[in-house]
Amino acid sequence: MSLPETRPRRPLAHEPLIGRGFARALVGALVVVALGLGASALGAPETSGILRTTGILIAAVALVLLFARRGEDQLEAIPARSAIVIAIAAGLAAIGVIWLLNNGPDRPIGIVGAVAAVGFVTAAAAAAASTAVLIRPHVEPMVAHIWAGIAGAGFAIPFMAAGAAPELIIAGAVLLGLADRAGYRRRARSLEARERALAGETVDGADPRDAQRLSDRGPAWSREERRLALIFGCTAIGTVVVAWAIGIAVGSGAGVGAASTGQGFAAASLAAIPLAAQAALLRGALAPLRGWLIVGGGMLGLASLVLLAVPSDLVFLAAIAAQSAAVALLAGSHMRLARAASTESAVLIAIVAATAWWLVVVSTGGLLLAFAAVVTTLVALRRRPRR
Repeated sequence: MSLPETRPRRPLAHEPLIGRGFARALVGALVVVALGLGASALGAPETSGILRTTGILIAAVALVLLFARRGEDQLEAIPARSAIVIAIAAGLAAIGVIWLLNNGPDRPIGIVGAVAAVGFVTAAAAAAASTAVLIRPHVEPMVAHIWAGIAGAGFAIPFMAAGAAPELIIAGAVLLGLADRAGYRRRARSLEARERALAGETVDGADPRDAQRLSDRGPAWSREERRLALIFGCTAIGTVVVAWAIGIAVGSGAGVGAASTGQGFAAASLAAIPLAAQAALLRGALAPLRGWLIVGGGMLGLASLVLLAVPSDLVFLAAIAAQSAAVALLAGSHMRLARAASTESAVLIAIVAATAWWLVVVSTGGLLLAFAAVVTTLVALRRRPRR
């Protein structure tokens, strides 16, 4: 009598790091916070406060979805209850601090409104809970509670009381949650490899970890592809450097106004075109992405040229909107064609890329593009061409 066959369980190493519900909630929080910052820039502080607090609450929901995962690394009952208790404790501590700020001696921070207080309390609770979950495998429960209290009431609350944005605190809490998930995956992969080694299993006579490392490096490429990738990277870096050098020279000679600032960003943002081409080349997907690169690069270049020719506030906003749409197209097509991601994942990445263009690239004057180009160029320089 033979035993019934059972379907082998998929190893944890192949489980997605970010679940679908968590990704949706996180992207939604990012978009809502970006809208809140935009409302603040347009002179609507009440609407901005509501939107930013709503974004914090959505990010907290995303964190709950991350902690409520199912599978091999799900939280056990005791760590889950501990995280809930320490989150409530940190929230109560935050309420006490807000009461002292509003009813104690006069302080430069002023009064904390009810809407801002909700985000304040939520961020502090999330920081404490994430810390408790992150360090639970490494220390005793009491030590975990102490460190969680330090993270929530000892660091998060004083930083926000000193003026730090609650969005940064909740973002740090989400990163701690992802670090916990990634750490468990890493330990599970190491344990699986050790068990295979003890059982004498190999993959074509090689260590499975070697095959994984080789697959992470991407396909082998030729000397021409390597040279072209280096040219793209140097072009992106040089574009930002030249734009900033000219902007600093002009600004030192005459006052820098909104028009000249917009023109400087228009010149620096052109670096996104060779950077996108280099990213496609690194993934070995330059041919399938050629059409998308032409469309997205054309939109980026046209918006920059219009802003250079007509430097005004209205044209600046329109140009940034067009560039964000172009970046969304490039990021979404790259995920869909180069990384074989699902359509939903590609759309989420496109939304994140467009939002990041507004929040990070525009606010830094395109300087972040140069740093990104340095990283990708070093990767291209490290990869050896096929002989």
